[in-house]
Amino acid sequence: MAVSTETRELKVFSQLIREVIKPENCTFCGACIAICPVKAITVKDGWPTLTGRCILCQLCYYQCPKTGPTLEELEKKLFKNWEGVENPLGFYKAIYTVESTDGNIKSKAANGGVVTSLLKIALEEGLVDCATVAVADRLKGWIPEAKVAFTFQEVLEAAGSKYTYCPMITALASAFYEYMRNKIAFVGTPCQVLSVRKMQLTNMGHRKLGEAAGLIIGLFCMENFNYNLVSEFLPSMGVKPEAVFKFDISGGKFNAYGGSGESLVSVGVKELEKYSRKGCMTCPDLTARLADVSVGGIGSKPGFSTVMVRTDIGEKVFNRALELNIMRAEDISEQGLKSLIKVAKAKLDRAVKIKGKV
Repeated sequence: MAVSTETRELKVFSQLIREVIKPENCTFCGACIAICPVKAITVKDGWPTLTGRCILCQLCYYQCPKTGPTLEELEKKLFKNWEGVENPLGFYKAIYTVESTDGNIKSKAANGGVVTSLLKIALEEGLVDCATVAVADRLKGWIPEAKVAFTFQEVLEAAGSKYTYCPMITALASAFYEYMRNKIAFVGTPCQVLSVRKMQLTNMGHRKLGEAAGLIIGLFCMENFNYNLVSEFLPSMGVKPEAVFKFDISGGKFNAYGGSGESLVSVGVKELEKYSRKGCMTCPDLTARLADVSVGGIGSKPGFSTVMVRTDIGEKVFNRALELNIMRAEDISEQGLKSLIKVAKAKLDRAVKIKGKV
């Protein structure tokens, strides 16, 4: 039985405006834009906007990660045998620190190159037909676009973190509707992963689109930043956006690197708070607790990624990557795990505190 969703009151885009968009609680996941059957929702200045006639289908409201049911309710549905524990990391089968064995991947990707490696295996082994990726041209301001990748080369070209918001669910819809694919690897932040699980698990979920996401890779995310992180902050530090070839966050610092790997900027993430998207502040999920596999840099040393294997399909892809020696893994250290739990709890506590003030 799917998670119940209240449907007595008509929940349409005007409700999203009042509850999510006007309070600036929207994280711009792209769900409402992607799901509208008449393409009446578009983007204006980084916010979803109604530009056509609403047909009152309610799909936009019920796919939004900022409406019910809650993360905890969806976890209980997804992980049926999990009774729930006081753990801000959520359910997982195993947790490792991992790096790609491919130097080409590591030179382009963030941290250990794990997401790129997993997508390579999933595509080449036929486990998926395509993957959602965020593509950004450094010569055009690093503004990311949600795209569909069909080959490893396309995945490699999109490798690396962008740290400004990108409506990844629009790429899922593109793969399903435009390219008619139904075995898609979806890569997204915790809020985006939550939206896809709502499609799969709730009564008002867009089941066909959600189930097309056969592999869900979640990215650790403390917060996402507005585009002015690149357009304003970098120039204020004397760095031209087009001079940056790679970004990452490690050791609590936001880093930008040049073409030879040299450090151009390295500042504490806390110093960038004014560039954060407000909606991220009420998200309780650091590690994408509803993903098949979750990946991020927290808890691992530089050049490695922390990987949390959560589901059977996640375990299958991860183990296959190890078998083919595209990655190497070791158990996460006790200190690394403690650090990850600490940061995850800090995000959870921040969300609870801010929501309590609303």
